[in-house]
Order: sequence, then C-alpha cells, then structure tokens
Amino acid sequence: MKTPALVVDVRGLAHRVGGFALGPLDLAVPEGSITALVGPNGAGKTTLLDLLFGLGRAQHGRIEIAGLIQSRDAVAIKRRIGFVSPDLGYTTWGTVGSALDYLKGFYPEWSAAECQRLMDLFELERGKKIAGLSFGEKTRLSLIVALARDTDALLLDEPTTGLDVAGRRNLFAELLRYTETFGRAVVISSHQLGDLERLADRIALLSRGKLVAQGEMDLLVERFEQWDVSLRALRPRLPAGLRVLAEDGSRARLMADLTSPGPAELDPADIIARAPMTLEEVYLGLTGELA
Repeated sequence: MKTPALVVDVRGLAHRVGGFALGPLDLAVPEGSITALVGPNGAGKTTLLDLLFGLGRAQHGRIEIAGLIQSRDAVAIKRRIGFVSPDLGYTTWGTVGSALDYLKGFYPEWSAAECQRLMDLFELERGKKIAGLSFGEKTRLSLIVALARDTDALLLDEPTTGLDVAGRRNLFAELLRYTETFGRAVVISSHQLGDLERLADRIALLSRGKLVAQGEMDLLVERFEQWDVSLRALRPRLPAGLRVLAEDGSRARLMADLTSPGPAELDPADIIARAPMTLEEVYLGLTGELA
C-alpha cells in the first residue's frame, strides 16, 4: 500500500515568545487526513498554527507545506492554505459581500460557485454588515473564505467556537468532503474532544509547548490502559511506561503505555483491574491534568 505524501512536514521547529517556548517538535500531516491539534490552554496550539501559516517566522527548524518551504515561499504557501482563526477580522469591508469580492482578487483559484454554495450552506447573506455579525457568523465567514478556493491544506484554530449544532455538522461534512474527495489535509484545533474523536483520524497532542504524542487516533487510544494496582507495586520505583493518576489508601490508579516494556515488570498479583481508556482520559493523563 502506497504511503500517503506529507502535506505538512515540520522538522525541529522551535520558537520562543516571551517566557513561552514552543518545541523543538516534529509534525507530520499526510494527505487525505484530518489531524486534531489538542492541548490545554497555553499549550502552544495557536502559536503553532500561526507559524505554519506564516504569521511570524519560526526561529528554528523547517516548515514544508505542499512542497513549499515556509522560510522561502511564504506568499505562495498562503495561497495554498485556508486559514481560520478567531483573530481574523473583516470589519474594514463593511458587508459580507464586499469582503468576499475584495478577498477573491488575491486567489486565482477562487470559485464563485463554491462560494455561493457555502454561503447558502452556512446561511450567510452578502448584504449583512460585518460589524453586526455574531461571533458564530464571523466564524462562518472565515470558513467560507477558506473553503471557496482550491487549497492543499486547511489550518483551523477553534473553528467550532460560536457555531450551533447545525453549523458544526455542516462544517464537519465539508471537512470530510475536503479530505476524502480531494485528498487534502486538515489540521483542526479544538477543545471539543468528543467532536474530534468522531471527526479526526489523527491526533497531535501539545502540552507546555511540547508535542507529547502524535499519530493515528485509534492507535493512540488503544495504546493506553487504566490499571488499578496495589500501592506496593510502585515500590521501590515506578517502571517506565506507567504514570500515577491517583492514589487512594493502599491502591493506585495508573496509566499504562502498552508499547513500553515497563508495565510487564509489575507482578500480575498486584494488578487488581485493567480497563481501556477514552480519548479524554488519555488526553488528561498525558497532559498531567489528572496528576
């Protein structure tokens, strides 16, 4: 089976903003995939997406998107990427229609028919004043701008914020169409883990500026189990591949990485129970929020 080509290929990326350090990290996003970029607030998700799009230049490392090098081909990359962020604003152009008419001039690949289809889908009218749009309507406008043209990748920073149930459903259908029909790639940041678990086939988990896990969604979840063990199993040391989630009396709850040889060091007699973990539990365990 042919290995999918990488649409986004990041190597050794490191960047510091004030007291916050992102990386060093490597990130691989293959064609035809939806990668969920998840992590706590302040983990570096927005900083990473901004750097991928070219809002600022990474201090170290290499960013390659659709065969283009960010440090050399920044303008060309912006034409090949759809970008959605809560920080985008279109108020200068007055109305939705004026903003779309202005922006399409920058993109030779813009499709007027696709733009109209998306406006109907997201129920946005050309004559609406941008200053009067709700947060969700502004998000819809950003999505239309990103999806109304031929691109190689979409970078979406919290695109579901402000969207109602129908809006989220329509967005997810469009993202699946984008990847499955056209073989493009999506990187989507969101705190809605339930939505991402159903939508994405890959995951990249950031914590404190470090990429602590990435790969296929199903394989990552299957990699970990929750073990209830006797506390004596943790003495005199905790084997590699085991993380303490909680202690209660003479027992402890552990997160066990089944790809590590460490869990096999425990005496089976000390293991009281084993159970699979959900994506949310894996997320909380890897980011240390259960510790």
